[in-house]
Amino acid sequence: MPITRTFEKLELNLTPMVNCLNHNLICSNFMTSITKFILSTVFLLWSCSVLAAFKECKIPLKLSATSEWYPYIYQDKNGASTGVDVSLLTTILHHMGCQLEVFHFPERRALYELSHGHFDIGLGASKNAARSKAFFYSEPYRNERNKFAYRGHKQDIALVKNLQEILKLKKVIAINYAGWYGDEIEKAKAKYESFIYSPTAAIRLKMLHFNRVDIVVDDEIVLCKELLRSTYKEIIIHPIVLFEAPIHFIFNKESVSSIFVKQFNKVLDSMRDDGSLSAHYYKQLPIQCQIHETKEP
Repeated sequence: MPITRTFEKLELNLTPMVNCLNHNLICSNFMTSITKFILSTVFLLWSCSVLAAFKECKIPLKLSATSEWYPYIYQDKNGASTGVDVSLLTTILHHMGCQLEVFHFPERRALYELSHGHFDIGLGASKNAARSKAFFYSEPYRNERNKFAYRGHKQDIALVKNLQEILKLKKVIAINYAGWYGDEIEKAKAKYESFIYSPTAAIRLKMLHFNRVDIVVDDEIVLCKELLRSTYKEIIIHPIVLFEAPIHFIFNKESVSSIFVKQFNKVLDSMRDDGSLSAHYYKQLPIQCQIHETKEP
């Protein structure tokens, strides 16, 4: 509804305005109150009109996502999309008057579809030069710490202090091919033949359990959650951090405007300021996995 038509429908009682002519203090207080009311109404109506004006909200926005990245996004037993990252995204878009439709693919296919303009949004992205050319980035919404899991009785692995020491041991390292784990690991992947690739952390940990690999590299929270729902009691997470980075939502520049992303960031920042962003993760993750994921960027 246009703002001018809305104000035509406002029915203001003007009697106090007439009575206040001989009562300057009452008049001043009344005029202050009504001025605040009008300004707040104008701001509210303007905000609604801005949100409604987003072309992106006319149809559901499309999220291109991996099929299984527990607990950030995954499909429940009924095939519905759930997870702590996708529920956060849905909440922010709801505040903006938008809906979300999720399409699940293997991770490399998901990035391909997004980069070719077939989808609008991706989640769980760290920054690198290649992605920055194709996508707008949101403000960071959580931090990611990449660690590795191993069989606890392997003392040579337990004693390592960095990636280079791991590589010197010539251990077999299972990793996600499409994931970004920082420059050091990317260079190592190109130089060493000790890396093997599989699409999900659950598969990689199963390979570790059956002694087919020696090390599984992944996000600390992913490793923690997967181990909690497994029976692999001999597998533990090493304390060293291989790579740490802020994590963002990304938006296809071909289908999403910078103005839209700016408003998205305003909602995200407000959730950070009022504590609801941290509360979102604390509420949905078990206490064993809550050590690092809610650290504010």
